[in-house]
Amino acid sequence: MEVSKAEQAIYDRQIRLWGMEAQNKIRNSKVLIIGGKQLGAEVAKTLSLAGVDEMHLVDHRLVDTEEIGMNFLYDASVDNSKMTKWAASYNFLYNLNRNVKLFIVEEDVLSKNDSEIEEYLTKFTLVVVLDESYERTAKVNNICRKHHIRFISGAIYGWIGYAFFDFDGHAYLVKAKSPDCLNEEESETGKTSTVVTVDEEFVLETFSYPSFVETLNSDFTAKKIVRKCKRIVPTSYFLVKSMLRASSENKLTGVTENDIEKLIPIWNEEVAAGNHTIDMQPVQPDRFDHLFGPNFGPTAACVGGVIGQEAIKSISEGKNPLRNLFIYTGFESTGFMCNFPPV
Repeated sequence: MEVSKAEQAIYDRQIRLWGMEAQNKIRNSKVLIIGGKQLGAEVAKTLSLAGVDEMHLVDHRLVDTEEIGMNFLYDASVDNSKMTKWAASYNFLYNLNRNVKLFIVEEDVLSKNDSEIEEYLTKFTLVVVLDESYERTAKVNNICRKHHIRFISGAIYGWIGYAFFDFDGHAYLVKAKSPDCLNEEESETGKTSTVVTVDEEFVLETFSYPSFVETLNSDFTAKKIVRKCKRIVPTSYFLVKSMLRASSENKLTGVTENDIEKLIPIWNEEVAAGNHTIDMQPVQPDRFDHLFGPNFGPTAACVGGVIGQEAIKSISEGKNPLRNLFIYTGFESTGFMCNFPPV
């Protein structure tokens, strides 16, 4: 299915940016987004505007009252509290781009048995899992790797957030090394030859990516890694990893004071494992309350923007995508791109 003339008029600017072939690939893509909170809203907005064919939006949870003023997809003039998160977002997304087919799934898809989950995931071009637990994210990632499906995950923890990318086995455009061309006229006359600049050329190259589990359990003990840990491992990584671990180990109770107490020893372990020192960490435990919400809007916007950007590059097989863990911290207004496990 190719982009119609009517759609070409709608997508004119982005077609000029990435070309008709890329837009056709986007037009034929089917995307699954699991998780309808702030981060999901940012990603859904970007992919809707890009012009994907189908977006399947999964979330069985009802809208929390505190979310109504924080999620721009919600209509604050109506009572959203009795609606599921994506159902409350439907009208905004539908009117944003009516060429995109929207499917709202109001059930906990990841609570099904493994064979049902696997069967469900195989029909998608890209699977995006947001604000989910470590175990569920790892399970979906393993299924996607098995079936060669592009995968992205991410989460927001108050003022920090992360995005993980796994495009293992997919091909993307990289710069080709072009041979220098000589000016033939000068060469024939025996004069000193000059180099003629050649336009940049790109070729498709297949990339390998580590899994979610491999990335988030990177080993920093190798001698050559220890020496450069302070340079390649951002301090915000330890906050993200600690939150993932605390959730995985069922340490979080929903009571901020208690959760901070549970988080501190985990954070201490992660900092030590990453060959950093506690006293050099810019975010100390007295600020850990910023990790438990409400989520910081600019953090969701930054992480969601990067996820949307990489999703489009992945689907369209555009220029070299990022690899493979992006971390943003609102404490320092800084984003870091990590290639983990480090080599």
